[in-house]
Amino acid sequence: MRTSPQTRSEVAVVLPCHNVEAYLQRALDSIFAQTHNDLHVYAVDDGSTDHTRQILKENAGCCTLFSQSHCGPGAARNRAIQMSDSAFVAFLDADDEWLPHKLERQISFLKQEPSVGLVCSLCAVQESGNRAPVKAPQSPSSGRLFEHLARTCFVFTPTVVVRRCCLDEVGLFNETLPVSEDFNLWLRVAARWKIALLPEVLAVNHRRLDSLSARIPPAERLQAGVAALEHVRSSCPELSPSEAQALRLAIAERTYFYASFLLATGAMEVARHELESVLKLQPAHWRALVKLALTFLPRNTYALLAGLRSGSL
Repeated sequence: MRTSPQTRSEVAVVLPCHNVEAYLQRALDSIFAQTHNDLHVYAVDDGSTDHTRQILKENAGCCTLFSQSHCGPGAARNRAIQMSDSAFVAFLDADDEWLPHKLERQISFLKQEPSVGLVCSLCAVQESGNRAPVKAPQSPSSGRLFEHLARTCFVFTPTVVVRRCCLDEVGLFNETLPVSEDFNLWLRVAARWKIALLPEVLAVNHRRLDSLSARIPPAERLQAGVAALEHVRSSCPELSPSEAQALRLAIAERTYFYASFLLATGAMEVARHELESVLKLQPAHWRALVKLALTFLPRNTYALLAGLRSGSL
């Protein structure tokens, strides 16, 4: 299903929604307040059980709506992208918001820089009523930024505008990933296109303890982070040697964090397997080597050492 000529616009705004009745209207209002108004909203209700669907219906005159059973944010975003047919695709989660000049700044930039496939910006982070200061990443602001992005994800999803032709080329969100599906896609774009970071705050990310991603268990979150990078490695054979090296080191580091979590929970054998994988990717990873040795200790001995280190004994 694609958009009709009556709703076709320059920018498709992708808005996944799941149980966000308290925040959804704020997100919608920030879209409608954009100074660049050649846009259309594609909102997907991803199996909400609160009043999210009703709020979307109240805004139906300005949005194309679709409801589906709960499949996760990647699937919801993919459905919205597939419903649209705009040259540019922008993303906003339903509990976040845009500042008024967001699209105007980014669409103007993309029109001036045809070799740039994705543009993002700085993002303010608001948590518990406090807005955190924004720090620009220590990386170039435009160009082939895959290596920088692999090391540190500086792309906040509500700040992204991407060309549709990029998505046609690299594919959509990986729906098998419960988290990091956005990071995975931004890396796949950066593997083939220049990307850019505008050094100004154009969106606000509201951190919530009850958000969908926050409810994912730590082990699943860490494992998904590794899987997201592994998928990039298998789907991007065109990486340069230095880009492939940066990705390999990023996989090693994320696998190390996953293994460290497993070790802390007493899953010694699984942690050992993951740490061996780290050392295959990065033989000089001395922290992984030390923790690999610890996996051969009896569980009680390791627990005693861990307690001494933390000062709990």
